[in-house]
Amino acid sequence: MKMDQETLLLKNGKPCALRSVEPEDAGRMISYMKIMLGETPYLLRTPEEFDYSVEGEAEVLRRRRDDPRAFMILAEIDGEIIAVGDVMPMGTKSRTLHRAALGLSVRKDYWRLGIGSAMMERLIVHARQSGFEQIELEVVSTNRRAINLYVKYGFQIYGTRPHGMKYPDGSYSNDYLMCKMLQSGGAGAW
Repeated sequence: MKMDQETLLLKNGKPCALRSVEPEDAGRMISYMKIMLGETPYLLRTPEEFDYSVEGEAEVLRRRRDDPRAFMILAEIDGEIIAVGDVMPMGTKSRTLHRAALGLSVRKDYWRLGIGSAMMERLIVHARQSGFEQIELEVVSTNRRAINLYVKYGFQIYGTRPHGMKYPDGSYSNDYLMCKMLQSGGAGAW
């Protein structure tokens, strides 16, 4: 699904463009991911493990854009991608069509400026409009900033995955499994 570009005024007074990711963004998306993966221990890969070609990344972005229930947006300042968020179906089987997965990342230099909240609001709206009944995500248990954002938007921790990530020094981090119900009432509602 596509989102028209809009301008967001950040807490520091700078304008930021929010829009759908397009296949033409593939090269810049690869650069963004390599920066993000180098900035944080909270993502699943290292920069070296993100080995997409521009053509391969463009194909991934094309499939996401063409999926009526998937939604991928970016934030950019002066043509530089500073944040990316997406909502994707959890699968194609009838018993999981009600579930969506959410992902969100913001470059460290742009934390605390309102980008995460602005993107989260748009991702949740899209999920509702697409008929999803719940949004799920995984987050490293020590990533307090992200957890606080998710809780602010109604996500609840429903489980912990022990040793979800293992680092080069042999240490581990647990993952929290979080969920936000988009419909009230009904069987299985919290």
